[in-house]
Amino acid sequence: MSGKARTLRRAGLLLNRGLAHCLQLSLAFASLLRQDLGMARTNMLAVLVSTIALIAAPHARGQGTASPAAPAQVARSQGLKVTYAPLEPKRKTKEGTHSYRTRLLSLAVERGETPTPMLSPGMFDAKFEGVLNLQVRDRFHFQVEGRGSFALTINGEKALSGSLRGKPIATAEPVRLKKGDNQVELRFESGVGGDGQLRLSWSGSDFAFEPIAPEQWLWADDDKEIAAGALLQRGHHLFTEGRCVQCHRTEEAQGAYARGVATDTAPDLRNVGARLHPAFLAEWVRDPKKVRPDASMPRFRLDKDSDYDDLAAWLATLGKPLEDSQFAADAAERGAGRFLELGCIACHVPPSQDAAAAKSSGRLALDFVPRKWRPSALQQFLQSPLRDHPSTRMPDFRLDAEDAKALTAYLTQGATIEAPKRGDADNGRRIAQRHGCDRCHALELPDAGRRFQELRGLHADHGCLADDVKAPDFGFADADRTAVRAFLPHAQQVILRRAPMDYAARMVPELRCTNCHGMDSRASQWAQIAASMSVDEPLPPEQDPVAQGVPALTWVGSKLQPGWMDRFVTGREKSPRPWLHARMPNFGTRGSDVIAGLVRTHGFPAQDEPEVAPAEQLAVHGKRLVQMGEGFACVQCHGIGDKPPIQVFERQGINFAIAAKRLRRDYYIRWMLDPLRIDPEARMPKFADAKGKTAFTDVLGGDARSQFDAIWQWFRTL
Repeated sequence: MSGKARTLRRAGLLLNRGLAHCLQLSLAFASLLRQDLGMARTNMLAVLVSTIALIAAPHARGQGTASPAAPAQVARSQGLKVTYAPLEPKRKTKEGTHSYRTRLLSLAVERGETPTPMLSPGMFDAKFEGVLNLQVRDRFHFQVEGRGSFALTINGEKALSGSLRGKPIATAEPVRLKKGDNQVELRFESGVGGDGQLRLSWSGSDFAFEPIAPEQWLWADDDKEIAAGALLQRGHHLFTEGRCVQCHRTEEAQGAYARGVATDTAPDLRNVGARLHPAFLAEWVRDPKKVRPDASMPRFRLDKDSDYDDLAAWLATLGKPLEDSQFAADAAERGAGRFLELGCIACHVPPSQDAAAAKSSGRLALDFVPRKWRPSALQQFLQSPLRDHPSTRMPDFRLDAEDAKALTAYLTQGATIEAPKRGDADNGRRIAQRHGCDRCHALELPDAGRRFQELRGLHADHGCLADDVKAPDFGFADADRTAVRAFLPHAQQVILRRAPMDYAARMVPELRCTNCHGMDSRASQWAQIAASMSVDEPLPPEQDPVAQGVPALTWVGSKLQPGWMDRFVTGREKSPRPWLHARMPNFGTRGSDVIAGLVRTHGFPAQDEPEVAPAEQLAVHGKRLVQMGEGFACVQCHGIGDKPPIQVFERQGINFAIAAKRLRRDYYIRWMLDPLRIDPEARMPKFADAKGKTAFTDVLGGDARSQFDAIWQWFRTL
């Protein structure tokens, strides 16, 4: 949005706010007249109407007669529509077209991948459609980068087209966009190898080329093609999370499956008796979703109710419990504090609240934890959640023993453990063998010889998907059962296709990434919770993610180098913000695949930007420009290697020694030109004026871009 548009929008908001206040005053005035003067209701209404008319008159002046009521508009929400289709006619006839709602007008597909798992790898076409709604008319330049061919149409007129071979293609003259809705369509064709990259940018009178922000795009909520795509995507997700191929296998080797299909395993149960209380095991195997509504494990229908106790009795024999933990008197209180500081509250309600409270807030309950975990095992789990369950949605926060023990004390305080019912462990082992528990769980069981229907022979209304379920019951709602049924005919091929963008789209909400990180001008769940807790009294900074500076995810794929991100989310890279109480956890192999998808969603390949030798002369200027007195005083808030910042103002900045290793150069330049345009919560000042100049006119002619590039060149020498 241009500066002019933002100014007018703010003026409009202030005007509306003023009218609202005047209306409140008139209502209050009318109420006083009625109460104190005994004015009749008719006269009171006359005063009220007259007052409103006086307020509204200046704004109506010159408008003429009232316009007829505008037709009802279709409900819209943020996003674009993207439709993928094979370019080859035979493939298109067989595989069809598939539409989705997307955040960005960008993509990247490598050879052997596909933009959606509903299509086989190969040449494809992508059609993006979106509405840009502007407050005022204005002129903009548009630019397209990537690999492939494209045609950009705006309001029905061709604006730009060409073949992309690495260099950007931009409009020679600015394109005039009207006030209100502007229809944008971009058609993209991949290369002959089925690979391609696409990134659309725009620039205005007061900002340089940048991607169009996700919140600028709108599309209809009732688009049936998007609804059909979302149904298949939901079915795919449920099929994968339910680990359906562990029982219903294909002729393909499991190593050929796409990420998550066979690699996401259930917990290792070979030591489960050492970790969990026996009574909880019986409660869980009877009905997992009754304990945790989000559980992915189905309910097995056993012959007799006592069979559940027998199965739990056998599981309880697996492993020897550790010695009970001994907690200090203040351990639970300290754990309650760390629960807030570490951001546990972003995904979980406090243990004193039940599943109903969790559901209303979109978080997970912890009320069952004392019944479930032996305290010593819980402490061990908190320190290493991936050890016995590499595919758990609970990531590894790399807690030290002290924090893990304090949290364990907090989560298990006041626990009363029920004695389990007696069960026949030998029969329990036979039950586990007969029902194939080792298909999903690591267990030492002999092969029972039971064979399940292969994937290609499944019927959409039988077994787990039947309305009257006699097979393992996943507790599907009607909408979920419909989604899996819709996906099933595609399953045999889809599970073999690698589609990183689709994987990221499914897993970002599943892993609750936006519970801690904001995205697209929407505050994180944690930030919203902190704001509600700060109404009466501000929270300590260590409990407030905004005060701590937890970054947003809006531009993450175009901001950071893929290699650095991959190492960071898999625990192989230190935090660039070591002062935060919040910390980025290790998501294991899932993290790597989510990062690959996010990078491609922003239109970039999997590789880091190639390293280029720094321009030594420019680096000299760059070193000067970060200093106190003769430059931007960057070193006041930013450290350089082992040298700490001089005097932090409000919030510490990231160490310059890792800047070039983390950031993409183009994003860095955008950030330096206008930090608040990218992140409204940024503490970084803006050094460039509207003409692209800085206050230091004696360095590189005062040109902001040249100066910021000089600092980048210096970064590369560190």
